[in-house]
Amino acid sequence: MSARAIREEQVFSQALTLASVDVHPLRAAGGVSPSMALGTMPTRPALLISVTDTQGCTGWGEVWANFPPRANLHKAHLVEDIVAPKLEGFSCADPREAEAFLRATLGVYFLHIGQDRVFEHILAGLDTALWDLALRSAGRSFAEHMGIAPAAPSYASSINPGDLEARFQKHCALGQSAFKLKLGFGDEEDVAFVGRAFSMRSPGARLMVDSNQKWTPDQAARMLDRLRPFELLFAEEPIPANTPLATWEALAGASDIPLAAGENIYGQADFLAMANAGVTYLQPDVAKWGGISGALDLAAAAPSTAQIWPHFMGTALGQMAALSVTGALGNGSVCEMDVNINPLRTELCGEILSVEMGATRLTQAPGLVTPPTPALLAKFTEAH
Repeated sequence: MSARAIREEQVFSQALTLASVDVHPLRAAGGVSPSMALGTMPTRPALLISVTDTQGCTGWGEVWANFPPRANLHKAHLVEDIVAPKLEGFSCADPREAEAFLRATLGVYFLHIGQDRVFEHILAGLDTALWDLALRSAGRSFAEHMGIAPAAPSYASSINPGDLEARFQKHCALGQSAFKLKLGFGDEEDVAFVGRAFSMRSPGARLMVDSNQKWTPDQAARMLDRLRPFELLFAEEPIPANTPLATWEALAGASDIPLAAGENIYGQADFLAMANAGVTYLQPDVAKWGGISGALDLAAAAPSTAQIWPHFMGTALGQMAALSVTGALGNGSVCEMDVNINPLRTELCGEILSVEMGATRLTQAPGLVTPPTPALLAKFTEAH
């Protein structure tokens, strides 16, 4: 299905009334933190959110909580104390209705306490949970609802210099053909890292880089020029997301390397402004802004020059939601998938994220995502 022809069929077969909203802060140790100029994750935190209707049906979503280390606990408290009470007894026939209701009733509150971006993360997780609830209640899968094949392609993300060879070999064998490298640790080190990856890539493989907003505009221009020989598919967040649009436009115009951004953009208008400034790859994160509804609405509104490649780094549950967006969009969309060891991705919901021929199968059971395995949910739950 083309990204420009998303079905607008009503998500809920009928209006559903919410009985409860619950939070599930999680933490897993023993994983591998990707090397990021932004910082490291000594453990993997996460926040799941579940919504249950008056018929006892439950849907699941994920609220972005990678940073700071106890962001999952902070956001869990906000949902419990402020958001959940507003939704008890609330009825809606589309997830967007819940977003509109919460913006009208709580938007000023979150602005007042300086948590308006955190509010976006919570709204995003709720949207995904409501999609899951609606589809589960209606007895159909997301793929069935959207009329798409139940599979979506992914790229290998967050490869560290120390395990470059092993990761390349493994993920090439899985059929993935695009690989994103983390930069921002020093110009010479960054160029050498990309050069190593370029020299060992398989035929047809492409590289992308992500400096996590680390570079200044002048440094970004210099580095993109130095990286030109490596035929990069895109450079993600080479400068801070809130840099004036004129600077983004100048950088896009001066470089042969396409630019990518989106994990730190909030609101369809700002995404479209970035696209008009020359950013080619737009990367909405279903756990950070918009959820499923926001990503699909953005795809329907984006100019034909833009590619929608969902961003994601979190649990298996959110990863499945992000892959579902890619599956719905088609049109060359590819979803990000972290290559580093993270039990919340590989264990929490069972073995649902295996990659074969570069693609991952979407759930064919009713719902959007595969719920967490109860025993593993209990194992990873963090007291709050």
